[in-house]
Amino acid sequence: MEMSFQYASTRPVPSVAQLYGGVFHAALIVADDAFVADRMRRILAELAPHRRVVVASGRAEALNLLAALPYDLLLVDMQLPGKDGLALLQHVRQHHARIESIGMSKRDDHELVSAAISAGAIGYLLSEADDFELSYLLRSIERGGSPMDSRIARRIVGSIAASAKARAIEPIRVQEQASPARAAEADNKIPRGLLSPRELKVLRLIAQGWSNRQIAEAVYLSVNTIEFHAKSIYRKLSVKSRTQAVHEAMQHGLLN
Repeated sequence: MEMSFQYASTRPVPSVAQLYGGVFHAALIVADDAFVADRMRRILAELAPHRRVVVASGRAEALNLLAALPYDLLLVDMQLPGKDGLALLQHVRQHHARIESIGMSKRDDHELVSAAISAGAIGYLLSEADDFELSYLLRSIERGGSPMDSRIARRIVGSIAASAKARAIEPIRVQEQASPARAAEADNKIPRGLLSPRELKVLRLIAQGWSNRQIAEAVYLSVNTIEFHAKSIYRKLSVKSRTQAVHEAMQHGLLN
């Protein structure tokens, strides 16, 4: 007997397949909650029709699937028993670097979100969000974005703002040439001396939520130059997104 599920939503959900094109070739959803797994499978199937979407109920099954077939998108329930969600993200980061991973849970949990991002997730979703919001966030991957639930994003931005206020960060003037002594002092605070003073300043503006265009206009550089610095920052910090870059920066005190 075929069963159908009804999903509550405060507004009608348009056909995602009509609104958006494909953003992946094959996706793997790992969740032990059958309702959540089936819902996410349906949303991804509508987002990219005719693409392969596979569901695994746990880490062991997921590892077998990853070894058997290629995937480029992974959705992991961070509430899997025994911290299996975290272990799976770490495995994917080490052995399947080309896969974009996204953590998810029913509600916003600071520890789960932080663990997922630290383990390589480029974004985080809350399964209690409605279908349209989840579809919109997943669609952002095609534009190089990080699908992050707005409530989590707001909390992260608030945390950065509070940290900046507490440390009384001075206004950044990128157009001014830093003295060799000040540049050396800044480099000493950077893990392994990876980031240049210019990259550090761009990173701080990224952490404040500025877009590449806003940064370019503020520091009198081209958007292409800022994008070059941003990509260099991602590469040096071994991250794939703005979210991960800001998280890594906070972990190493780069926003002080």
